Amino acid sequence: MFNTENRGQVGIGTLIVFIAMVLVAAIAAGVLINTAGLLQAQAQSTGEETTAEVSDVVVIGEIVGNDTTDNSELDQINATLRLASGASAVNLSETSYTLETNGNATVITGYAEDTDSIVAYTPVQGDFESNVNPILAEQGDRVEVGFDLDSSDDLNQLDESTRMTIVLNSPAGGSSYKSVQAPRNIDEGESYIL
Repeated sequence: MFNTENRGQVGIGTLIVFIAMVLVAAIAAGVLINTAGLLQAQAQSTGEETTAEVSDVVVIGEIVGNDTTDNSELDQINATLRLASGASAVNLSETSYTLETNGNATVITGYAEDTDSIVAYTPVQGDFESNVNPILAEQGDRVEVGFDLDSSDDLNQLDESTRMTIVLNSPAGGSSYKSVQAPRNIDEGESYIL
């Protein structure tokens, strides 16, 4: 008749193979779920950083050049800064500026307490705890950043019709760009909107 011993052995072997397949599938599913979780966390972090880089921008507004040394050259440049629409608060001490004049360019840190710094901040509108390194926190905040070109070894003062480029990089990576030109005639001791 029927051999029940062989059928039982085949059933146990099949059960062992089935359990092994379930275990392998469970381990593979665990690895996939773990990998998916890591990828989601990385994607979320990248998305937040990208959003900050695009939105946390400081806008360079009006730029005024001053001749403080009475030599018919603009040696003090003042630029008004404000937050771009939708931007989060920006600590200006963590920004950097790239200035280019007459083919000479240099990167300047926004930290104004440094004794070698050619940067100075003057609050124009808003509540600031520090005039040295203010934080633009609200859309209505305005700060004037001054660059003393006379104190810089790398930058030249602006002669008549000289172009100057300012690039501001915020801590999140957003950047603003403004290029201006000095007027054709610079009178001693005068100020000009560039």
